[in-house]
Amino acid sequence: MKSKILLSSLVALSALAGCDADFDPGSNVSSLRVLAVQADNPFAAPGETVRLEATSYDPEGRDVTWAWAECSNPASSSVEACLGEIVQTTLETGAAPVLATGVGQNSVELTIPPTVLDQIPAEGRPNALTGVLSIACPGTLTIDTSASSGELLPFRCTDPAGVELGLHDTIVGVKRVFIRSTDRNQNPVIGSVTFDGEPWAEDDVKEVDACATDDFAFDDCEGKGDHRIAAVVTPESFEVGVDEFGRDFTEELVVQHYTTDGIFEYDVRIAELPETAWVTRQSASGQEVRLWFVARDDRGGVTTAERRVRVR
Repeated sequence: MKSKILLSSLVALSALAGCDADFDPGSNVSSLRVLAVQADNPFAAPGETVRLEATSYDPEGRDVTWAWAECSNPASSSVEACLGEIVQTTLETGAAPVLATGVGQNSVELTIPPTVLDQIPAEGRPNALTGVLSIACPGTLTIDTSASSGELLPFRCTDPAGVELGLHDTIVGVKRVFIRSTDRNQNPVIGSVTFDGEPWAEDDVKEVDACATDDFAFDDCEGKGDHRIAAVVTPESFEVGVDEFGRDFTEELVVQHYTTDGIFEYDVRIAELPETAWVTRQSASGQEVRLWFVARDDRGGVTTAERRVRVR
């Protein structure tokens, strides 16, 4: 299959990234996943350098090749708009606006041009942003700058045997960095993680029993083997104020949950009520299982935490 990835395919991939062919829940990490991309400055000022870092996991333990590309002030904050600008730049200059690429290159630095806001009318500045496209390939990633009109950042992802990998194996996403003169947004902080109401340290590997099921219906376990878990966000993470455009804001935060095996009662919780129940399945017996907590605010801030359990 020739990897000239069209826009419709990538948008569909973005929407379905959490589901495999058997429609497992999005919280089930059964293939290569990019769980979050954090910017150390979600709101950056002109001239500042922003560091972005991805949290990802591949159950197969393959080497992942990354590519990062910039789209400045796209028409909208969508993946579609970012891809469109990148391919247009590639067509005009003969070079893709790649910031970094390489095996294990899960982070990148982006410098905001000092005069970027000078080029934007005052009425457009509340929407000023830079998008950073990320591509995660569990193999060899080749970027083709000879794209023709209508094709979007063509690339080819192949395994060590040279076999081309399909859309299910290659993860494409975009991280938005908002450009502001004075406003700042701090990433949320997960102050603690709890297990059955008690603090759960990062190096504490819990011993758990499995539910006698291999499906993803939480109620089938009837309370057998489940545990109450919560990622508790600090009070300071809930930012409130007036932005530089005179608009009042009150952040809303959620916590998303992911695991290499198991069933969540609720895989997304509002940060004010973070507790959910989780139980692992019998197929994980004798294995170590990973869980991730991803806290997000509604202004681009994100942070992650990870814990592990051992299934009896």
